[in-house]
Amino acid sequence: MGDFGDAERRILAFMSVGTQFVFQGKNYSVVLSGKPTCHKGEPKTDIYIQAKSELDEIEIKISYKKENADFIENKMSAERAEQLFGNDWANIIEQSTTAISDRFAERMLIYKNKFKRTEKGAITLGWKFELLNKSSGDLSGKMLLTDEQVIDVYAGGNLSEDKRNATVAGQVIENSGVANYILMDENINSAQEVIDKMVPIEEYVMMHPDIYFACKALNYRSFAEKWDGDRPLSVQVLWDAEDNKLVPKLVYDKPLTVKGNEVANRLLHYMKQLNIKNTDDIDDNNAGTDRIN
Repeated sequence: MGDFGDAERRILAFMSVGTQFVFQGKNYSVVLSGKPTCHKGEPKTDIYIQAKSELDEIEIKISYKKENADFIENKMSAERAEQLFGNDWANIIEQSTTAISDRFAERMLIYKNKFKRTEKGAITLGWKFELLNKSSGDLSGKMLLTDEQVIDVYAGGNLSEDKRNATVAGQVIENSGVANYILMDENINSAQEVIDKMVPIEEYVMMHPDIYFACKALNYRSFAEKWDGDRPLSVQVLWDAEDNKLVPKLVYDKPLTVKGNEVANRLLHYMKQLNIKNTDDIDDNNAGTDRIN
């Protein structure tokens, strides 16, 4: 199978106007199909189909995922979190991270030596936030969501109006961007197979009710004097200078609104004040934490 876009286009090609299929015991003919688009970002629906039988008309809105896709969302921003979780998104994320705060409290924050995949010289700025369909790593846990909220995550119920009322084949169609089916099979060779293998999102959520989050560190690499960009952080390390020592404090209640640059610049300010250029300069005299590797 080629890349994801190819697979999507292939499925859409099976669903061209005039194509016939059987759904719930009735014969349907496709009257409109396409990939919904919007000005910025993407709707949840990847493949939109309107079809008619002699008795009724149906709308099939498919969210297509590769079978081995672990990520639901891997570059979580505040805007995206609101689209997935609704207005209460900040509380939902804060509850999830504080539920594993004991694990954050055990993490090393200053790496004088290389540790696993963390390079020598790293100082942690905070942790990015990812959504997955399985647990991953020790800063991972289950999102505290109701079934309704999980359905919204997969279907796109909280998307902005532009993404919900997406454009299909040149026309804006109400709610076309909110998916009602999920398809996770790459081995599809006909329109009928698309119909037979798609699963209603409510049913999919009953079978897979759990969504997991994973927090991945964003580090300042003190020898390279770099960090990986202005990424939104679910938990931030607020660095400070107290009694001429570099002291960290973990902040849970500002998820995704404080980003990498702000935290890094604060760290750099206090490192400069304490004459610390890199982790080689950190010792018992100027470190106000024992979370040093």
